[in-house]
Amino acid sequence: MFCGFAATAAVSTNSVWSVQTWQSEEGLPNNNVAGLAQTPDGYLWMATPSCLARFDGTRFEDFPATFFAPAYENQRIRALLETRRNGLCVGIEPGDIISFRNGAVEIFSNDLPRLTIESLVEDGKGALWITYHGGVVCCIKDGKVIRFGVNEGLPRGTAPCTLVSDCNGQIWFTKGIEAGIFREGRFQTLLTLESPANRLAAARGGGVWICSGFSLYKFVEGAKLDDRGSLGNMHGPVNVVLQDRTGAVWIGTSSGGLFRYDGSHFSDITVSDREILSLTEDREGNIWVGTGGGGLNRLRPRPVTLENAETGMPFESIESLCQETNGTIWATTLNGAVVHCVDDHWNVVSNSDFAGTMAGCVAAGSDGGVWIGTSGHRLFQCRDGRVTSLTQDDGLASRLTHALLVSHAGDLWIAGEAPDSVQCLHDGVFQNFTLPTGVRHLRTLAEDSAGNIWAGGDRGVLLQISGNTVTDESAHAGNSQKTVRCLYATEDGSLWVGFSAGGVGRLKNGIFSRMDVAQGLYVGAINQMISDGRSSIWFGSDQGIFRVREKDLNDVADGRAETLRSIHYGRSEELPSAQARHDYWPGALKSGDGRLWIPLRTGLAVIDPANLHEDLQPPPVLVNRVIVDDQTIALYGGGMPVSQFADLERTALPLRLSPKLHRLEFEFTALSFGPPENIHFRYQLEGFDDHWRDAGNLRSAIYSRLTAGDYTFRVTGCNSDGIWNNQGFALAFNVKPFFWQTWWFRCAALAVFTFIVVAIVRYVSFRRLRMKLQILEQQAALDKERARIARDIHDDLGGSLTQVALLSGLLERDLKTPGKAGEHIHQISATTHQVIKSLDEIVWAVNPRNDTLPDLINYLGQFAVEFLRTAGIQCHVNLPDRPPRWAVTAEARHNLYLVVKEALNNITRHAHASEVWFRVSMAEKSVNIVIEDNGQGFHNGAGDAFADGVKNMRQRMEEIGGQFRVESVPGRGAQIGMTFFTAEGKSK
Repeated sequence: MFCGFAATAAVSTNSVWSVQTWQSEEGLPNNNVAGLAQTPDGYLWMATPSCLARFDGTRFEDFPATFFAPAYENQRIRALLETRRNGLCVGIEPGDIISFRNGAVEIFSNDLPRLTIESLVEDGKGALWITYHGGVVCCIKDGKVIRFGVNEGLPRGTAPCTLVSDCNGQIWFTKGIEAGIFREGRFQTLLTLESPANRLAAARGGGVWICSGFSLYKFVEGAKLDDRGSLGNMHGPVNVVLQDRTGAVWIGTSSGGLFRYDGSHFSDITVSDREILSLTEDREGNIWVGTGGGGLNRLRPRPVTLENAETGMPFESIESLCQETNGTIWATTLNGAVVHCVDDHWNVVSNSDFAGTMAGCVAAGSDGGVWIGTSGHRLFQCRDGRVTSLTQDDGLASRLTHALLVSHAGDLWIAGEAPDSVQCLHDGVFQNFTLPTGVRHLRTLAEDSAGNIWAGGDRGVLLQISGNTVTDESAHAGNSQKTVRCLYATEDGSLWVGFSAGGVGRLKNGIFSRMDVAQGLYVGAINQMISDGRSSIWFGSDQGIFRVREKDLNDVADGRAETLRSIHYGRSEELPSAQARHDYWPGALKSGDGRLWIPLRTGLAVIDPANLHEDLQPPPVLVNRVIVDDQTIALYGGGMPVSQFADLERTALPLRLSPKLHRLEFEFTALSFGPPENIHFRYQLEGFDDHWRDAGNLRSAIYSRLTAGDYTFRVTGCNSDGIWNNQGFALAFNVKPFFWQTWWFRCAALAVFTFIVVAIVRYVSFRRLRMKLQILEQQAALDKERARIARDIHDDLGGSLTQVALLSGLLERDLKTPGKAGEHIHQISATTHQVIKSLDEIVWAVNPRNDTLPDLINYLGQFAVEFLRTAGIQCHVNLPDRPPRWAVTAEARHNLYLVVKEALNNITRHAHASEVWFRVSMAEKSVNIVIEDNGQGFHNGAGDAFADGVKNMRQRMEEIGGQFRVESVPGRGAQIGMTFFTAEGKSK
């Protein structure tokens, strides 16, 4: 038999649970979720028929069966278990077990039955227990498979066997109607049930929960079976049982849905499908439900519920709220009706006295009864079933009442319009206050801890009424031109001001501080404010309901912090379009049971702070993927093997990235399963960012074109309650340099640069040195030429002039002797002609206009003819017709001239020749000069008188880089040859 549950009279429908569903449209691999588990890193894992998937609250990552081994391509995943060794075990058809731990995969198939796996359980010693279809039980311990049967105490038969590990790690079992414990290697039956058991669950504090027949039992060894009550009509067999941290028991059936036992009664919890396959509780207290076709569900107590026409309210929108001293909630509606709530049921207050008026606001009297402000120039009081009214005749100033406030002294304060006024009703008498000029449309009232009354209105008007004095405090509120929509005073003397735009302000001790979106406020349009009396102020805004810790607000207002944390309640809490109203006051209400009531345009938000579970543990934060230029290079394994990429869980060395990267992306997550919009992140890339970046609820960071170097990416996050993980996650990596950015290239480049600089400096230095040397050589050549000219003048001109001077003296002495005087005159004349000729030779040698080869050849030819004619020797000249105009230096011209002159002089003095041949010829690189005579010739011996002259001529030719030769045969004349290499000839 199977036990089940039905929505009978004993089972009530509970609407305090927030249910969020993920199906294939949201990324779930399959809507059939057979197993659930949370690993120590915080990921939620689920087993679907074709693959495993892990979930971080926003994204699913798939691990198909072929990821484990190719042989499991078409095999179905049946069970999932998170083990105490921080690993995962998966049961796969037809009976194999796969274990994942620290990136290693271990497969168990030998000695295991080829049957359908029903469940996996781990005992306190780490042994893995497996139940199969047909009541078969196996255990894997120390890598060995042990099969249990009747010989080990297991009851006979093929009835399903269920196992569970209790809080002490002991294995409990049920099979058929028998239940017991595994001890000392055997199954020991401890009790016999009246009907077959369906499922077991470990009980907190010891023992187990047993579903049997139509009843739920708790059993502790050594005690009686504790019957917790009948479960009602059957709705199919029970598939899974779980006890959560609060002590409640969750029961999932095969076709009857999900039920919760809170210790006194059962509740039918509506989820996405009636077939429940798996249950688990995460570390934040969320209940996760895996269904047989409805996907994955997350259940958590709903702190905010919405009451509207769909939940049975006879109206859609609330304008104003208050609570009578007897506990009745009164309200006005959008259509001007007055309603009240008794025993959670809303009813319209119908009274003929209200006819023709539109109720706008309500306020509870301090001594009982309710005041009702209207738009018909009437003020009503409902008390003890009687209705009384006050009108203009009684002193009511305004036609339209916008705000009511009952002070601690019991006085009724009224803010109205048409005309704009503030009045105080004391002992039935209206007291009027003169308003400052320009004050219009006062919409909200509040009383501070000192008993002062505050009123706020359009264009940022804020008035303080103390005694009979009205003071305009708008300047203290920042002179805002935005409407003051709500006021709230706290016991510490603070007055909180909500504006239509610009956030919320605090006025305390005459100092005004403002907080807006820039400081972390969820939105800037504040319509309602109310404190829960615990730690937070709740806000109703144009964009939904959110809360902020009062300490955070005061820290920012006092300058102790720069930002605050807003926690929003929207679609993730099934509160779509929760726009708060702001036209009448009072608005938000804290009732006597601690609940908060905020009027909305689409209903009424009811907040139960008792259902608000604040998670004070920071969430695990990690980087789960690194992407370079759209290619994944690293993944977070989380126990799974990562073969193609670096494993971010176990990578000890920094990642090394190519220098060619253009786009680097980090995907990160915080493993918290609260509303994703309330989970925020900060990140920083050390080596690039000089401060933390606020990512909001985005879960990725992108960097472009990073330069070579070492970096560390750090990310931290907070959960939906604003608790930050201060440690965060750090990932070191290195961007490799291009070869021209490497140290060796830079050293080589520096060396080459140094070498080039040295070479340039050396070249410039050598060039300067050569130029200096060239200048010195030129100067030396000039000095040499000057010395030569001086020597020539001294030797030739000086000697000749000295001779002229001597002859002139002799002439003067022998004037009286005509014969001798004539001889002296003749000698003076000859010497003078010789001086003129020598001077002409010196001038020719130094004149730069004669520095060409044709000039040299013509001069030498002419000199030879004239010199030999004077000596009476016939000269035959053979010169080239058009010699090239090669440059010839003054030194070369001078030496060539002297060599030719010396040769001709020797011929006239020693050769006794009658003819001389003077020939000049051109070669490719040189000039050849040959002087030949028909004289007596000579021996070229060392003692010859001609030898010194030949030696001098050869030396002169060598000084100018030329060659000299002499050929002579006694009696046959002589031939003197000279070869001169010009500068142009040398360059060729």
